Amino acid sequence: MKTKTKLIGGVVVAIIIGLLAYKKMNAEELSHDFFLGYNSELSFRGVSTSEAAIQSSVSLGTEVWGTDVSIGALTNIKDAAQNEVQVSIDAALSVVDWVETSVGVVSYDNNAVLGDDTEVYADFGLDLILNPKVRLYYNPSENDVTIEGSVSHGLNITEKISVEAVASAGNTPISDERATYYGVDLVAGYSLSDKLQGFVGVDLIEIKDISLASPDVGVYGGVSYHF
Repeated sequence: MKTKTKLIGGVVVAIIIGLLAYKKMNAEELSHDFFLGYNSELSFRGVSTSEAAIQSSVSLGTEVWGTDVSIGALTNIKDAAQNEVQVSIDAALSVVDWVETSVGVVSYDNNAVLGDDTEVYADFGLDLILNPKVRLYYNPSENDVTIEGSVSHGLNITEKISVEAVASAGNTPISDERATYYGVDLVAGYSLSDKLQGFVGVDLIEIKDISLASPDVGVYGGVSYHF
């Protein structure tokens, strides 16, 4: 196991233990989320890896001194390449009821675009129609900035069935140039219980300034559990 992977694992374990200890001492509620699924074509910031993967993630969150803090880990178990791990720590900052902001750090291991690297980020979103959101990433080792924006809209078709559309765009450094990328996600969900949901989606991505080239298309699905 690589030194960085061991370090990431150690940090994650230490933070989880810290959250559990804080919860016990302060009687705060600790939320848990788990996801397991399959993606036919992984992509990252508009770059298709042409690889399929089994995906799993887990996150823990609680309130610390009035701030919602969470830690999450994502694993992509790939068919024909090294597996990828992403670990993130996030703190949500409350401004006003309809404004959502957060800051965090994410560490990548075997990422198809970034390799082994770490970024810090800041979010700014509005709880309004189409839920506009902007995220700014900063890579201190490369002194690079990536900016992403998205809008989304969801509908409850029945008590159990929901659909959502998400459109996103971003600008990021690729090699020695900057590239603009676009994406559209269409997702349908089905509530199996109060805590368990199944879903299936289609992801369309394009990494060119608007062109007529056919976008890469990925299909994904899985289940998520909140407890």
